[in-house]
Parts: sequence; structure tokens; C-alpha cells
Amino acid sequence: MQLVEAAPIPTPADAERLVADLWQMTYGRPLGLFIFGFRGERVLLGVHSTNPMIEDAATATVADQCGGTVEPGWTIPHLVDVADEMSVINMVPTDRHLALDSSTFGWQRTDPLRGAYTILANLPESSVAGVGMTLRSLPGLQCVVSLAAFALGPGADMVAMRLASSYGGVGVLLRRPFSKKRTIRRMFDAALRRPTSVKRVEVVSLFWHPPYNQDAEQVMGRVHAPGTTALTVPAPFH
Repeated sequence: MQLVEAAPIPTPADAERLVADLWQMTYGRPLGLFIFGFRGERVLLGVHSTNPMIEDAATATVADQCGGTVEPGWTIPHLVDVADEMSVINMVPTDRHLALDSSTFGWQRTDPLRGAYTILANLPESSVAGVGMTLRSLPGLQCVVSLAAFALGPGADMVAMRLASSYGGVGVLLRRPFSKKRTIRRMFDAALRRPTSVKRVEVVSLFWHPPYNQDAEQVMGRVHAPGTTALTVPAPFH
């Protein structure tokens, strides 16, 4: 896994274009895309593939689009092994009939993930949380998608529920998995998990993208300008 600083992108059209680029690049292979919040520090994007070349290429594409700094994130999957509390909620994308034309986004002119980024930028210092999306490309700019919100640390159930609920306006159904640890591990491994759904790339871009430029400074005050400081990957829980 590799981490990319969640620097902003200009418009919703750039988010759609980024996901389309990843769709083309990873055709037929699963790709894990993440948004991480680390104990009240900066929000980071994560990229993972079982194919190292695809992971490197996808990470470079994300970093080029948003201008974020890249750092290895190999410690992230191990946090689940040392967390005292954990929670995960599967989110099944549903059709909310949103306007997808970037020139007529309506309420979507405000970042649809504004709530999620706000929560992740203001986590308690004892918490790690995020959203993980695994996609596999299909013909016709379509993807098989599995999506989940997770939290590690004290109060994990409440944090995961707040994070999953922030996707309500975009359109998801919430499902609790039987095995929390197994689901989180499979998510970190970029494995597709039931339930899945099939969506076009412009819809997929609503569920994962860097923050939009007009909201980034206001929502994520903890995020510094790209390249100003080194990223800090959290140490295991104490």
C-alpha cells in the first residue's frame, strides 16, 4: 500500500477523469482506493494492488492529479492486529439519480464527501478511521465496486457509523458484516467483498476522490500545502 497526501483537485470533472484513468490502467485487476484519517493528523489517500507495477502506476496517477506527496503505507494493514476496538460497515452504492454532468452538478457543486473529510480530519487522537473501496474494471467504463467504512481505537462503532452515514446523501445502503477483522483485512488487501454493485466510473468517482478545491481549505484545515512537510504514518496503538 502507498499513501498520497489528500491535496485538492479543481473540479468534479477532474475526479471523474481520475477514476476513468484508473479504470483503464487496472483493467481486469482489483484496485483498492482508500481515504484515511490518522489520529487528528492529516487526511491521506491510499492505493493498493496485488500487482506492484499497477500499484506504483496508480499511485503516481493519483499523485499527479492532486499534487500530493507519496509515502509507503505498509504499516497500515498491521494496525488491525493491535487495535483494542474495531468496527466496519459495508456500504452498498444505490441510485440517487444525482446529476452527473459536471457543468450542472446542483448541490454537488459542494464536495459530496465533504462530511467524510471533515470527520477524518477531526478524529480523536486515539482513533484511526477511513473508507476503503475496491474496484475491478468491466467493459463500457463500468466497475464492480465494494465499499466500506472502518474505524480502529476507542469508540470505533460510533466513528464508523458517523463516517458511513456521511455517505447518505451520495446514496448507500449500510450492512454490518459478520466478521469485522476479516472484512477489514480483505479491504486492506484490495479484495472484492460481498455485497458488490456495478457502477460507471462517473458514479464511482462520487464515492472516492481527493477533496474538491473549493472545500478543501475550509473542511480540512489540518491539511498543509503539498510538499510542505513529510507525511507521518501512525505507530501501533499503545
